Amino acid sequence: MSFFTSLGQYVAGVADSVAGLALSPRRAPPPRHRSADESQQQPQQSPATMRGFPRVLPTEGASALSARRRTLDCLAPAATPRRGGSLRVPRPQQVPEKPTMAFCKRRLSWPEVDNSVNSGVQETDGSYFESFTALSWRQENRRLAALRLVEARAERPPPAPQDLGLPSVSAQLSHKEHEHLYNEVLYCIENAVGAPAPDGQFASYKEEMIEYARRAFRVPPDVHMRALRAAGSERPPTVVLGCAVIEADGLEAKDANGFSDPYCMLGIQPASLPASPRASEDEGRKHGFRLSFKRRDGRQQRDSLGRLPARYIRATSVRPHTLSPKWNETFKFDIDDISSDVLHLDIWDHDDESSVLDAVSRLNEVRGVRGLGRFFKQVCQSARQGSQDDFLGCVNIPLREIPSTGVEAWYKLDARSQRSSVQGRIRLRLWLSAREAGRHDDDNWQQVRQHERLFAVLLSHEVDMAMSGAAGGAESEGGEWEGELCVAAQTMLHQHAVQGDMSLLQAAIARFAAACKLNSEVPVDPKYMHKLLMELEKEWNASASLSAGGSEASAVTTRDEERWLSGCFCEYVERALHQLRLHRDLYPVLHHLSLTRLEFLLRCLNQVSQMKAFWRCCPFNNEIRSEIVSALRKGTAEWYEALCAQDTDSERGEDLVNLITLVQIDLQQGLTYYHPLFETTNNVPYFSVVFTQIDKMVSEDVRQCVELWVAEGWCGVAEEEIFDEHGNGMCIVSAKTLPFEVLAAVRELCSAASPSPTLHAAHDPPPQLVEAYQWFEPLIDRWLAVTKTMALQRVRASVELDRAVEGEQIVKHSTSSVDTAACLYHMRMVWRAIGGAEEGTVGGGLRLLEAACATALHYADLVHGALADQGYYENHGQNKSTEEICTIVNNLEYVRRSLCEYDDDHIANDENARQLVRGALGTLDSRATRAAAPLAARARPPLRKAVFHLAWSPDTLPTPQAITPLLEFLDQHLSSLNTWLLPRVFIRALAGCWSAVLKEVSAQADAGGAEKPRVYHHRLREALDLLAEFFHAEGKGLPMTEVHNAEWLRLEQRMQYHQAPTEELLERWLADRLMEQTRTPMPSPYGSILVRVYFNHDSLCVEVLSARDVIPLDPNGLSDPFVVLELLPKRLFPKTHEQITNVQKKTLNPIWDECFEFGVSLEACRSPQATLAMSVWDKDVLTADDFAGEAFISLSRVPGVNCHAAPDPLRPIELPLMQLHDRNHPILQILESRTTDKLAIDFVKKQRLRFAEQ
Repeated sequence: MSFFTSLGQYVAGVADSVAGLALSPRRAPPPRHRSADESQQQPQQSPATMRGFPRVLPTEGASALSARRRTLDCLAPAATPRRGGSLRVPRPQQVPEKPTMAFCKRRLSWPEVDNSVNSGVQETDGSYFESFTALSWRQENRRLAALRLVEARAERPPPAPQDLGLPSVSAQLSHKEHEHLYNEVLYCIENAVGAPAPDGQFASYKEEMIEYARRAFRVPPDVHMRALRAAGSERPPTVVLGCAVIEADGLEAKDANGFSDPYCMLGIQPASLPASPRASEDEGRKHGFRLSFKRRDGRQQRDSLGRLPARYIRATSVRPHTLSPKWNETFKFDIDDISSDVLHLDIWDHDDESSVLDAVSRLNEVRGVRGLGRFFKQVCQSARQGSQDDFLGCVNIPLREIPSTGVEAWYKLDARSQRSSVQGRIRLRLWLSAREAGRHDDDNWQQVRQHERLFAVLLSHEVDMAMSGAAGGAESEGGEWEGELCVAAQTMLHQHAVQGDMSLLQAAIARFAAACKLNSEVPVDPKYMHKLLMELEKEWNASASLSAGGSEASAVTTRDEERWLSGCFCEYVERALHQLRLHRDLYPVLHHLSLTRLEFLLRCLNQVSQMKAFWRCCPFNNEIRSEIVSALRKGTAEWYEALCAQDTDSERGEDLVNLITLVQIDLQQGLTYYHPLFETTNNVPYFSVVFTQIDKMVSEDVRQCVELWVAEGWCGVAEEEIFDEHGNGMCIVSAKTLPFEVLAAVRELCSAASPSPTLHAAHDPPPQLVEAYQWFEPLIDRWLAVTKTMALQRVRASVELDRAVEGEQIVKHSTSSVDTAACLYHMRMVWRAIGGAEEGTVGGGLRLLEAACATALHYADLVHGALADQGYYENHGQNKSTEEICTIVNNLEYVRRSLCEYDDDHIANDENARQLVRGALGTLDSRATRAAAPLAARARPPLRKAVFHLAWSPDTLPTPQAITPLLEFLDQHLSSLNTWLLPRVFIRALAGCWSAVLKEVSAQADAGGAEKPRVYHHRLREALDLLAEFFHAEGKGLPMTEVHNAEWLRLEQRMQYHQAPTEELLERWLADRLMEQTRTPMPSPYGSILVRVYFNHDSLCVEVLSARDVIPLDPNGLSDPFVVLELLPKRLFPKTHEQITNVQKKTLNPIWDECFEFGVSLEACRSPQATLAMSVWDKDVLTADDFAGEAFISLSRVPGVNCHAAPDPLRPIELPLMQLHDRNHPILQILESRTTDKLAIDFVKKQRLRFAEQ
C-alpha cells in the first residue's frame, strides 16, 4: 500500500470518528453557506495562505448523520478568523438577548365585546326583555320628575296659611278702641317719667315717638293734632317711687354680743323743706329724720312745713343678731316733684321694746298730721321714753337720677356728720311709675290689657312694613321681619309699662298675648315667638323666686292673668299644631328660610312644654309631644289623600307608581331635613311616625291593585291585533310591565324607609310593605313561565339572525352571543329589581335558574348542532378558518360568563340551585373546549418542524439561539389568538398550545435512534426550561402551577432518564420496584413468600422457607415452583451469582426450607441500593419456565446490617409477590431504545418475561 493510499484511509477514518463524537469536523462553515455580504466583505484566501490546521473533508463513505448535521450547520454563527501566531485572547462570544415576546400583552382599555351591536332580534318579540329591564330607568325618570317638582315648588315662596285652609282670626280693634288707645299713647308720651336709661336704651326723642305712633295707628294729621292737644291739656299723673330694700352688708356691731338688730327707716325729703336756723353750724352734716327734733341750747327749734301726709315715711322689720340683714321688702311713695325730691334712708340698731321703730309703725297709720316738725317731734318723744336706738348709717338718693328702667345697686352708707363713724352698704332696687286719679296702686289690670293692644298695633305695623318693603324689592323672597322693634316703638312700650306700674312678667305676658293674637291673623316669625317665650319663662321664674323669698308670700300672677295666659297658650299651641299638619306646604325642604322657621316653631312648642307657666295655667292639657305626633299622622293622611284625589287618564297602576314615587321622595327628604329637626327639638321620631302612616295607606292601595291584576290573568305579555291601511291584520306582541313597576317602586320605598333600625321605635309593628313580594307571587310565577318560553324563542331567532361583529379593538364574536347574554342579563336584572334575589321563595329562584340555564344550554345546543351538521368535529375544523373558530369559542364563553353571574351569594346556601347552575356551566365549558380543540391541532405541524430543527441544530449553536425560530412562531401564533379570544378562552388555548409543545418535545426526545448527538437531550432539557418561561410570560401567561403540570413532570423525568447511563437507570428501576414492594398490600393476587434474611459475620444468609397461594401456571391447575435469588445492583456485588432453590412439584404452597449464603461485605450491604431480588418461577420441561412473581428486600434493613433492626433476627419475613403491569414504563422504553447497549437490551428482554398476562 502506497503512502498516499494510507493517508487517504486515515483521513476518512478520522472524519467518521469526529462525526460519531458529535463534534463539528470544521472550524468554520464552508463559503457556500455564508451570505453574499460576508462573501464580499471577507476576501477568499487560498489554501496556501491559510494558517492553522487544514480543513478535513469527509469521504464518500461518510454516514448520513454527518451529512444531515452538515446541512444544519448553516444556523451556527461564523467564527471570526484570527491571525496565526497572535497572542491576543479571543473575546468571549456575547449571548444574544432573549427576544421580547408580546403575545401576553393586552390593552386594558379593550371593551372585548361590543354590547351595543343590534341584530334586530328585539323586534321579533316586541322588546319583551328590554321592556322589563327598563323598569329601573323608568323609575329613575319618575324620581327625577318628582324632584324637579319639589325644586320648582322651592323656587316659589310658601303659600299663605289662609290659602291652605288654616283658619284666620282678626286682631283688629274697633274704631272707638283704636281712638282711645291712641289718646292713651299720646298721653303716655307727653308725661314720660324717669331719667334716660343707661347704655342708650329707650333713647328715642319725644317727637320721634309721636310721629311713629301716628304712622303705626294710621291716624290722619288733623285727628292727630286734636289728640295731641288733648293729651297735653290733661292733668299729669302722679309719679310713684317704688323702693325695694333687699339687703345690707358689713354693718357696724352695736350690741354687746358683737351683732346688731338692724332695721331701715326711709322716706321722701321734699324739696320745700327749709334749712335749719343753724345751717351754718350744721354745714357738712347729713340730714336725718331725728336731726330736726333734737334739743340744742335748751331750746327746741320748730319748723313749719304745712300739710305733709304721714305715709312719706316707712320702716322695715327688724332682723335680729346680724350684720348682713336681708329684708326684701317693698315700699311705694307718691312724688310731688321728681326733679328735686330725695329718697332718704336711715339704718338703726333696735335696742328696746319702745323705740323709734314702734313710733313710726304707729304713725304710719296717721292721716293728715299738720307739720313735718310736729310729726318728727312725736316720733322723737316716743323714742325718748326708754333708751335710744343706735344709728348705723344713711343714704340720700336724688329721684331725678333714677332711670326709667329702674336701678338696682349697692349704696355706701354715710354718716350724719364728720364726727360720726359708720360702715357697710345697702342694696336697693328703685323704679318709677305713674298713677292716674281714681286708680288703686295694686290694680293695673286695665293697663296690662292696654299694653297688649298697644304691642299688637306696633307689632302689626312692623310686620306690615316688612311685607310692603319686600313687595317693593325685586330681589326679596317675602316679608321677612328681623324680629326687632325700632327704638321709638321700644321706648313707647317701655314708658307705657313704666307708667302702668307693670312688672316685667306682666309686660312679657301682654306681649306674648299680643303676638299670639296677631299670629292667628298674620304669621309671626317663629324665631320672634321663641324669643317672647324665653322672656316670659325668664320673668316667670324671676317673679317666682322673688315671691318665694319675700317676707310676704304672694302668687306670681292673678286669676285673671292666669286665665288670660291659658287662653293664649292654647291658641298658640293649636295654631302651631295646625301648621305642623301642613308642614310640607308651609315649610318646603328646599326653601332657604322654611327649615329655619320650622325649627323655631318646634323650639317654641318644646319651650311651651317645658314652661312652668304653661303647666300652671293649663294643668289638664295633653302632652305637647303626643299632640305633635297626632298632628303628623293626621297631616300625612290628609296629604296622601290629596295626592290620590288628583285624577289622571293614565293606565291602572301608573297613577299608583307615580304616587309611590312621590311618597318615596317625601320620605327621603323628610329623613334628611325634617327628621333631625323633630328629633332634636321635641324627641319626636318623625320618620317612624310618617312612615307608619304611609305604610298603612300604600299597602291597602297596592293590595287592591294586585287583586285586580290576578283576576285579569296578567302574565307579562299581551297580543294586540292591528290593521294596516289595506285592512290586513297582524298580531303584535307587547310587554305589560306595570305590576313589576309597582313592585319595584314599593321595594325602593321600603329600602328608602329603613336606612337604619334606630329610626323605628322598638314597639312599632313591622311595616306591611315588607311583605309586598308575597302579594305579587302569583304574578311572578306567571311571568317566569312566560319568560322561559320567550327566552328560548329569542335564542333561536338570534341564531338565525347571527352575523359577525367587526371591530379593531374587540375580540372575534357574533351577534347571537350578545343577544343571548343580553337575554340572561335582562332576566337577572328584572329578578333583582322585583326583589326575587332577597325575598323570593326557593321555588321561584329555582324556576328562574332553570330558565336561565335552559336559555344558555339551548344556545350551546344550537351552535353544537350546526357544527356537527357541517362535519366540524369529524374533519377537525378543517372547514373553518382560525378566526371563525375563535368566534365560535368566544360566543360560547361569553354566554357561559353571563350565566356565571347567577352563581352568586344568593344561591350559596341552596345546594340544588348551585348544582343546577354549575352543571350548566360545566356543559358550556365542555362544548367550548371541544370547539376549541382544532386551534391546538392546527399548530402541531409547524411545532413539530420547529422542534425538530431545535433538536438537530449544531452543537456550537447555543440553545437560546436555536430556540428562537420556535419562540417566534409561538409568539406570532399566540399573539393572534390573544387578539381574537376572550381572556379565559385564550388562557385555555395557551394551555392547549403548551400541551402540544410538550407532546412534540417528548416525541422528539424519544425519536432519532442511535445517531443522536451528544448534546441532543441536554439541549431539549434547556429548551424545555426556556419554553416554560415563555408560556409563563412573567406572570401574564400560564401560572407556574399549570406550566409545571403532570405532563411537564413526566417529560422532565424522561429527559433525565435519557441523559442518565444505563447503570443508573437500572438502579432507578430497582428503587421503583422496592417502593412498589412497600406499597403492595397483603394478601397479594400472586401469593407470598416467607424468608429469613440476616448478615452473619462475612456473609449474607438467606433462608427460603416457603410460599403460599402461588398462581397456577400448569394445565393441571398447579405449578412446579422454584426461587431464584440474586443480589443487585451488580456494581455493589460484582462477584456474586444467582442461586436457585429446588423445584417443588405440583403445589401452590411449596415448602423449600433451604439456606443460601452470599459472600459479601458489610459495607456493600449497608448501601441504600443494596437489594435482594427473589423471583418465583414455574419449572417447565419442554418450554421456557413461566414467571410467577417476584419480591425485593432492602439489605440495609436486615438484621446484622442495620443496628436498629428488629430484636428477633430469626423471625421470618412474609413478602407479597408482584408482577409487572406497566408495559410503557419510561425506563423500559428508554432502555429499549438503546439498541447498541447490550446491558440495556438484556435487561429489557429479561423484564419482558415478567409482565402479567392481560
